[in-house]
Amino acid sequence: MKKIILAKHRYLLIDKNINKEKAPYLASKLLNNFGIIVDKPQLLSNYNLSTISNFYGVNIPKSFYKNPQDTKYYSCDELLIEQLVSYLKIELTKGPFSLDESIFERVPVFKKILPNYEEDGEEVVLRTYKMITEQESEKILKDILVNLCAYTRPWATSEKDDFCWLYTNGYYDGEEINCKDNIITALQEFKTINFAKMLDKKDVVKLSCSLLGEKKVFTIPDNNKIILELAINNAKDCFLTKRQAKYYNTLIKKLDLNLPKENNQASPYSIAKKLLNDGNVLGGAKIFAEHGSLLERNLVWLLSRANKDEITQILDLVKANNPIVLSQLLQEILLDDYSSPRTFRFFRNNTLKNHTETEYEYTYRKSKLSKATKQVIKKIILEKIELYYKNQKSLGDIYVSSEFKNIALPLNTSANGTGLDILPTGSRLPINGKYIRTFCYWFNAFDIDTSVVFVHSSGKREVLYWGNYSKKLFGNSALTSGDDRNRNGSEFIDFDIEELKNLGYKYAIFTLNGYGSPLDHGEIYCGYQNKNNLNTKAWSAKNIELKMQVKGNSRAYVGFAIDFDTDEIVILNQVLESDDLVVESNIYQRIAVYLNSHYIKNFNLYKLLSLRGNMIKSKSKAAIVFDRDYNAKNEQTIIRPYDIEKLVALLK
Repeated sequence: MKKIILAKHRYLLIDKNINKEKAPYLASKLLNNFGIIVDKPQLLSNYNLSTISNFYGVNIPKSFYKNPQDTKYYSCDELLIEQLVSYLKIELTKGPFSLDESIFERVPVFKKILPNYEEDGEEVVLRTYKMITEQESEKILKDILVNLCAYTRPWATSEKDDFCWLYTNGYYDGEEINCKDNIITALQEFKTINFAKMLDKKDVVKLSCSLLGEKKVFTIPDNNKIILELAINNAKDCFLTKRQAKYYNTLIKKLDLNLPKENNQASPYSIAKKLLNDGNVLGGAKIFAEHGSLLERNLVWLLSRANKDEITQILDLVKANNPIVLSQLLQEILLDDYSSPRTFRFFRNNTLKNHTETEYEYTYRKSKLSKATKQVIKKIILEKIELYYKNQKSLGDIYVSSEFKNIALPLNTSANGTGLDILPTGSRLPINGKYIRTFCYWFNAFDIDTSVVFVHSSGKREVLYWGNYSKKLFGNSALTSGDDRNRNGSEFIDFDIEELKNLGYKYAIFTLNGYGSPLDHGEIYCGYQNKNNLNTKAWSAKNIELKMQVKGNSRAYVGFAIDFDTDEIVILNQVLESDDLVVESNIYQRIAVYLNSHYIKNFNLYKLLSLRGNMIKSKSKAAIVFDRDYNAKNEQTIIRPYDIEKLVALLK
């Protein structure tokens, strides 16, 4: 685990067993096989090569066809017949979930002379790694722990795993955890009083709902009693809604705790609602402002009922102690489109859940903001963010590469496990070749299906998946290796960017569905490669542009999208709350907000980083350099786009 955490941040530990004669060979192998350059190649060992091999992936299972390009040499009828014969072999032998690997192999009904695909070469992606000592790694790991505690959003899967390992291995020293969801996660994992003391009674209700569900009648399993008793006995007092108070009282009764009951007679919601009904919107806002984040959570409700003077006064009450939270608030307000039913997006257990307004809800919705009001909100919140940073200690001379204009603010949690150069949802990466090759591979997870939702400029949506890939709906412009039903399998899809663009498509959305098992089984990875030549082997570890581990208690995942208008990849990386075994085209509604190029223009890291110091144009003269590939000098700090923990800590 330690090796993985360091490898994610491009560090390799110096091993004691260094063979100086063999080191040049290892450096060459790292470069040739993985595109990796190290700063001290003379210190490489087999230990380092093993770390990288495991992290990047080398033994990838073969796909239904050996290469997506194979399928263009088959007619539609031939593809369909081979697919049916191969499926019948599975169904008529030992069943679709057999552990016998051989029955999942494709039955080659039609003999084809296929090209001998070339090794990849010119598309190699170079990445620089730093060799560090055991002592240096201690500080790096401690910094990662501190930065994870500073998050104000829930940890992604890999971030949670990193925190748990760092805590278990003694890197945690009582640091305050700023996100209540993360405190709950830590309490559930480690059951210690220190984490319980960071919660209030509202958090206890949230914790119990995550453990037991929101049932009116429930029983508490013994393994949850310790956690809930710790939380209840140490939680801070706070106001509860009527529903929260009722749930809390049920909890203490079920646990047989001798504690006073709660009521909601002094609930800020009750007081504020009464003031609003009496026309005192500002008074209601002041009540909310006295109680944590209630004002921010109810801002649209208040502003939609306020007059022009009250709008400014209410916004003055909004606290400016966390610019990322303010940016998230601004995002929700600016991107809300009142011309059609809203789709609400929220996260639960690291899965993206959504609700689209019914016709009744849309017709009778009262909380609507005019364009003029939105512009006032945008102006005041941006001024608050700028003022906050002006009052912070400057980082000095900083250089921020233009790439950060396309790196989104880390406003929500993502679904990644261990990954390579993973960026926040909404970030954009340039397509550097004529083609895109996407991939998915898995171990001990039955039948993971890759699919693509194509969005046409006309608004029409079409799906390419295992059920219709043999029809070649897109000709040779989008080719898939077909459906691999194995428990250790892989699937690939190739895209010809120009051809699809000429056909009128705006987006292609890459998705996964767990047909045979949910996405929390086994190990599942997906990603993509930029390609100048598709007549190459389906897989090569040295030209991966992006690789993400997929992990979530669901059957649906959306990885990234191709924006054909801008020739960019849009990072999505979201597990969706879904039981869909097969992709649905309405997946587009859940992530459409990130596909609009206005999203990245408003919510990118470059804007906030530029407020943290004196921006200069020389990398060599900057104290801190924000850049992907720059090699820092002795006194410089280098922060990469994927160093999310460091970036969140700087922007908090």
